[in-house]
Amino acid sequence: MAHPYHSIRLLAATGGGMPEVTVVVPAYNAALTLARTLDSVHNQTFTDIEIFVVDDGSTDETPMIAAAFATKDPRIKVIRQENAGVAAARNRGLFAASGQFVSWIDSDDIWHPMKIEKQLAIFNKSAIPLSFVYTGYRLIDKNDNVIPNFRTLADVSGHTLCRQIATNFFSNVSSIMVPTHLAQRFGGHDPRLRSWGIEGSEDLLLQLQLSTLGAAGCCQEALVGYRRHHCNMSLDYSRSAKSNQTAIELIQQMHPNVPDWVFRLGRARTVGYCLHLLKSKRPLAALKLFLSLMGGQPLYTLLVLGLIVEWEMRKALLPDGNTDPELARHFLEADPATVPWLGHMLLTSWHRARLDQADAERMQPRRAPTLRPRLEGVKDKHTIAR
Repeated sequence: MAHPYHSIRLLAATGGGMPEVTVVVPAYNAALTLARTLDSVHNQTFTDIEIFVVDDGSTDETPMIAAAFATKDPRIKVIRQENAGVAAARNRGLFAASGQFVSWIDSDDIWHPMKIEKQLAIFNKSAIPLSFVYTGYRLIDKNDNVIPNFRTLADVSGHTLCRQIATNFFSNVSSIMVPTHLAQRFGGHDPRLRSWGIEGSEDLLLQLQLSTLGAAGCCQEALVGYRRHHCNMSLDYSRSAKSNQTAIELIQQMHPNVPDWVFRLGRARTVGYCLHLLKSKRPLAALKLFLSLMGGQPLYTLLVLGLIVEWEMRKALLPDGNTDPELARHFLEADPATVPWLGHMLLTSWHRARLDQADAERMQPRRAPTLRPRLEGVKDKHTIAR
């Protein structure tokens, strides 16, 4: 079955008319990092872009920093709104977009100068239509220096919805580029997670929704610097686990033709948050999460936990075997092509083969997906203004 995005091809930049790419920068009290984020967008080698900085009700100097950049770069437009959460801020920029493609970058992350150029090249070279293109990333500290990544990078290009459900192969919105009308088709990032008190997995949910429509593309370079600091939303591990599980439940309602065992494996991988909770001295929260996972998918939970332990032991015994050669270097000085791509750390070869088979079977003729799935038992109070 043909989809409307099959006809998308890159248009030559003309220097006038509509921009090729819209960049959306949601910002809330981001005064410490916003300037470096906007510098990295301003310095992109591909210049046919528009940039929306969406100030989500900041109470610090964020609006002034954004306005100062806008005076220097006419491509930057500042939008101010009352605090409504990161999904609403991302969507405000999305529905103002006039670019053929849209990319988001969180206000504490940075981009390599060739990030946009290299993603557009993948869209242009692909023999099949792509629903999004993502890049690798490196973790960075407060000074933009590369620090060890506790996760592995994996290439899941192609029709890989099942593998994505099972693994959550990348973990930040700053790495993806999407045809604008496809992101708009799903309403952008789902604001209901915030209303349910589990904000955090909006990017995962949109990634999975897009994967129900078409193939993913992968740029195997670390073109995003993903900052880790004490204010990271992802560091609220209990909420992150629940947010991940809810995203999976919503996709399960949206695409019931995916085998149930894939969703069980996807929920089981959140057992990793138990270890984070233990490290942050929250044993009761870790126990509660572990018991809830054991109640729903005990075998997969124990399998994933065992794979995590095995991975950690291998890292301890062979500390230099998979080390990033650019550790401690400034992100912008590091070679993006040298970042290790080690594949999925939480899958056996048997499960990888089963997931690939499930993805192949999923591509058989099927009914069109529901655009905004509802979570049973929860009243949907939010809609996106179009």
